[in-house]
Amino acid sequence: MNTEFRSMPSSSSAHTAATHRSAASSSRCDETIGTLVWMEEFHLLDQLFNHHHNCSPKLRHPDLISACIARVFAQPEPAKHIFSFLHTRMVLRDQCMPRRQEEIWRAQYVLLLALQKSEMNRHPHPRFDLGQFTTACIALALQEDGAQEKIFEQARRNIAERAVSHLP
Repeated sequence: MNTEFRSMPSSSSAHTAATHRSAASSSRCDETIGTLVWMEEFHLLDQLFNHHHNCSPKLRHPDLISACIARVFAQPEPAKHIFSFLHTRMVLRDQCMPRRQEEIWRAQYVLLLALQKSEMNRHPHPRFDLGQFTTACIALALQEDGAQEKIFEQARRNIAERAVSHLP
């Protein structure tokens, strides 16, 4: 896991760096995809990771992040909530803020990829990237009442679903 903090460079060098990170991630494990998480949400997520209820098994960051994504997509009209967050809160942030390289499971990546390709992410609307969609889902999932228990439960369900899907 790359634990370095990154500030976002210009768009062309950001694309090149993302391509190299993505290639490195895919060589490590085809089941996860690299993404960037804004530090504010990462710190909140890290509190979940270090919580005493996160034990046996200890859920790692890809499990927790993917659980946040799954929780948001389990709600009615997830795209509406995600784009609302992006259009009202994410656009107001300093876009050069540092982010952390993390990974998500492929099933949740597919959900976010559909949003990236959606009409709401095309001209004339602002274009958001995978890291912004990921961060929005973390923020939205953590706002839920009882978020901690729901995220831990969802992460365990995701693990069970992955295990069943890999059975012969």
